[in-house]
Amino acid sequence: MKVKFIFAGLALLIMSASAVMAADQWGWHREQLDNGLKVMIKENHQVPQVNISTTVKVGAKNESDYFDGATHLLEHLILFRGTETMTGEEVGNAMKAHGAYFNGYTSSDWTDFVISLPKEYLDFALQIHRDMLFHSNFPKEEMDKERQAVYEEINISEDNPVGKAYRASLATLYGDHPYAKNVLGTQEKILSIPRDSVYAYYKRYYAPNNMTLVIVGDIDPAATMELVKKYFAEIPRGEVATDRYADPPERDKIEEITIPKDVNQAYLMMMSIGPKSDSPDQYTLDIMANLLGNGESSRLYKQLKDNLGLVYSINYNFYTSKYEGTLLAYAALEPSRIDTVETEVVKLLNEVKQNGFTEQELRKAKNAIKTNYYLSNERGLDLADNIAQYDSFIGYEYILNYPENIEKVTLAQLNEAAKKYLNTDSYVKTMVVPK
Repeated sequence: MKVKFIFAGLALLIMSASAVMAADQWGWHREQLDNGLKVMIKENHQVPQVNISTTVKVGAKNESDYFDGATHLLEHLILFRGTETMTGEEVGNAMKAHGAYFNGYTSSDWTDFVISLPKEYLDFALQIHRDMLFHSNFPKEEMDKERQAVYEEINISEDNPVGKAYRASLATLYGDHPYAKNVLGTQEKILSIPRDSVYAYYKRYYAPNNMTLVIVGDIDPAATMELVKKYFAEIPRGEVATDRYADPPERDKIEEITIPKDVNQAYLMMMSIGPKSDSPDQYTLDIMANLLGNGESSRLYKQLKDNLGLVYSINYNFYTSKYEGTLLAYAALEPSRIDTVETEVVKLLNEVKQNGFTEQELRKAKNAIKTNYYLSNERGLDLADNIAQYDSFIGYEYILNYPENIEKVTLAQLNEAAKKYLNTDSYVKTMVVPK
């Protein structure tokens, strides 16, 4: 009886473990640790590689004016300035010795850290990933070096005419809304914010309950989950990240911004507000943007470049964000043609609002979007990145259900969205022109 009881207990433990690690309908193994860390693991045995992406639910939207640029600076410090047990140089050398690619990205909504390396070094990757995320140290002298790196990054971004126009447009369009902030920060703040303030910001928000950790690669999910628990389970919970939200200003007119720069051609942006991430119109607007300005068969390209020859290039995009997203028409052109191009863009958008798209266009856009979706998730690192990033503000289901929801969009929904969101009399018009 005793032996039978032991085997029964083992069977129960095995059943319990398999239940925890059972794959969902998309093949993902998911578990949330007691400390709040969300973990998602997917087997992919195409190449002997493992890819890790951890997204922190902290971006420029979480910064007060005092901490302007701290999120981006912190990303640099975590990547390059060492941990409690290793200098930044030692971290870099260890990564090179294991053939690892590692990087980080900061947005308004999140900060993301990635590692990709041969599968046999998964243990090393998780340990150093843990130390960088939770045990970074960045002494003052090391932080001062990184301040200069970020200072120069801001200089470079200011020299880029497209980036300059984009940030100026955001600042005017969003007002006191957090998306008006420059994710890079300002040079004044980057040079002056105290080391201890940045460290306190780091300790406040870099907590497992503010993170999603995603692993994709040639791995065993159950064994990988045990390694995750080994390195991450004892990290304590922290303060829940708080967004600093304010409504974007209401707009009933066209606001113009002119930026003189040392350029040989002009750049025109026409930017307006889109819906929040919880709106079902997300998918419809992706289709609309594709048809208006994605590629040589799009309406804006065919009319303004092919038929009228007014622009060198033209695009239309919709950017999904946690809060109000961004709709953007962008063209490169001769300075003398700015007003004409604006008039023609408005004319075309009004025509779409009045007459709508066709079933043939809808089918074309769905096919193009789904092809791009599958290509963008083909590499393990890209898939891990997409899942982690979107899970931080909209939920991983958004990515996994994306093709299905694109396919569900009807022509009536598409044309109704065009009427609702194509603002042809209230947008921010930004022009970069030669000095």
